[in-house]
Amino acid sequence: MFYERYITAITLNLECAGMDRVLSQLSANIYFNGTFQWLMFGGKKYEQVTCLLANQNINYDSSITLVLDGYEQDDAAPPRYEVYDVSGSVKRRGGTVSFELLGIVSSLNELPRRDPLSRLLNGVELRTVVSTANTHQPQPFIEKLNSVKRPKSYSAVTHCYQLIKLLQLKLKFKLVLVLTTDWRFDLIGKNSSNGIAGQLETKMVDFSATPFAMTVERLPLCDFTIEIAHGTFYTVFRHPKSLNENNIFLLPFENSLWMAIGLTYSIVALIIAASMLCLSRIDRAQTSIDVLVEQTVLCTVGIVCQQGLHHRVILQTSIKLLILVAMVSSMLLVQFYSTFIVGYQLITPPKTINTLEKLADSNIKMCVEDLSYQRDFFNRTKTPIALKLYEKKILPDKYGFVNLSFGIQLLKRGGYAFHSETSYGNALIIDTFTDREICELQQLQLYPQRTVHLPMIKDSPLRELFKVNLQLLKESGLLAYHHSRSYIPKPKCNKQSNNHTEPIYLTDVKFAFLLLAVGMAASVAMLLWEFIFLRLQRWWYEKKFTIPEGFVWLN
Repeated sequence: MFYERYITAITLNLECAGMDRVLSQLSANIYFNGTFQWLMFGGKKYEQVTCLLANQNINYDSSITLVLDGYEQDDAAPPRYEVYDVSGSVKRRGGTVSFELLGIVSSLNELPRRDPLSRLLNGVELRTVVSTANTHQPQPFIEKLNSVKRPKSYSAVTHCYQLIKLLQLKLKFKLVLVLTTDWRFDLIGKNSSNGIAGQLETKMVDFSATPFAMTVERLPLCDFTIEIAHGTFYTVFRHPKSLNENNIFLLPFENSLWMAIGLTYSIVALIIAASMLCLSRIDRAQTSIDVLVEQTVLCTVGIVCQQGLHHRVILQTSIKLLILVAMVSSMLLVQFYSTFIVGYQLITPPKTINTLEKLADSNIKMCVEDLSYQRDFFNRTKTPIALKLYEKKILPDKYGFVNLSFGIQLLKRGGYAFHSETSYGNALIIDTFTDREICELQQLQLYPQRTVHLPMIKDSPLRELFKVNLQLLKESGLLAYHHSRSYIPKPKCNKQSNNHTEPIYLTDVKFAFLLLAVGMAASVAMLLWEFIFLRLQRWWYEKKFTIPEGFVWLN
């Protein structure tokens, strides 16, 4: 039989010979579906016709109208016909065919009809597949599905299961859960029964209680109903306070400005040194190097640090003028510098890593929640930046794929970006992060945010029934209610609680300690050198001028 998108009406006379073979052929090819509307005439043989149709593959989406001759009629009486609606549920799950009298009419020009969506499933047993997502459950899985607590693990299945329970109450069907550990989207088209994909593809279940997104490779796998949730897949990280790899002491000024400052005050030191060498020294015991080091260098450092000067330095008017100008210049620079230091402790630094490219070029490491659909994305994607992050940050790292709780710990520790379904990860963030840490969070979109659907097996007779009733749940607000319980939004930054100063860690000021350590090491080295030099000098002096035996000093 050939049909296009329009609905085809077919008329059958069940009194014809060999009709049982015709009906068997139609059932084998599943032609009693929503694509065809059937009008069948059975004459006066009600029991024979009902027994014949009861054995056929008639499901919920079948549209069959049966017309029987109602009463014995004489030539004078008008004709009367009994009109029945023939309906089923799911034949392969033990569903039965029922016959409901719609009315008795005297003309076949207009037949009574029944709303097909008003029928119930009459206790038929449906099978649904549920994925545990390879996560350890300390409690029975059914308790997790019925839990009212804020989710802290993969929660899409809990949300979908609550909607299925509402459909179960309304449509009157029984539910059998089939547990599987994974999605196994890699087995699509391989006729395997493993995972959610295999259970749907081989039609071992009727639908999946684990929703997933509609993608090109999944379209031949199953039929999709309506959107029941919107996934929030983000890469989250604590934005580093400082992007300078050296230290915060160099942050106020650019490198060119630091070079200009160093060059300027070097010239000042040279001018002061030249002026001092032109003066007659009071203390003839001091060498030129002593004067240069003791007075010139220390004087220049004192100008930069806004400290006092030795009185011998400012004897000349020329030096007084130079020192005055240098002090004013130093004061202006120190004002800019100190203002930054104060602001650094009070103001939240700007978040400059706002693209995936900047994240890839930063020194932030990256890990991904260890779920198969995350791996499936990286195996299928052709996006250059996603592949760059995968090859540069995820694969080389020993924490490339981790579970949710450990990923949140790495995120809290800092230095790591964690990619996951943030709807349930946000619950852990709310419980473990402080307000300050929440305000430091930055999230980037690694791959397109996709809506998830409740999938059913291909050509399922219940597809339209589930679609319509899910849409009714959506319009009544029940879908949004359960969505708000299972999908936790991103925690908001409470800036009102951030009235404390920005903390400064040891890593921020390590340059000051490094500078001190280098100075102390140089001082100790110089002390050792002076000690050795004096001992050698004394030894040489004693060896060169040996006092003869019996020599006596006279007053």
